[in-house]
Amino acid sequence: MSFFQFQRDGVSNAISQISQQQQVTNGVMDTISGYVPKIQGAWIGGDANEFAADVARKLIPAIMELIAAIAGVNLNLTKATGVVDQADAKIKSLADGLGDMFDKI
Repeated sequence: MSFFQFQRDGVSNAISQISQQQQVTNGVMDTISGYVPKIQGAWIGGDANEFAADVARKLIPAIMELIAAIAGVNLNLTKATGVVDQADAKIKSLADGLGDMFDKI
């Protein structure tokens, strides 16, 4: 029996969907990283090197920050689920103790 109303299935579903988005974002980063050498091979001139530098300096770190943020959301959802479970166990223990006390009266 749970004392708190907690949509465990909804949270689990959200965690699963967020994990999928993290995998998609990883795939996007890998794809972009793979394009840079191809573009450099076909694009001649200083602009090609500047493009590659911009991707490495700006885009890849931004995508990595997004991946870390997504991971943080999942981590925090998992921690929040644990906190609810701990609180529910504590309340159950207190309610059981109170019930035992009333049984003795």
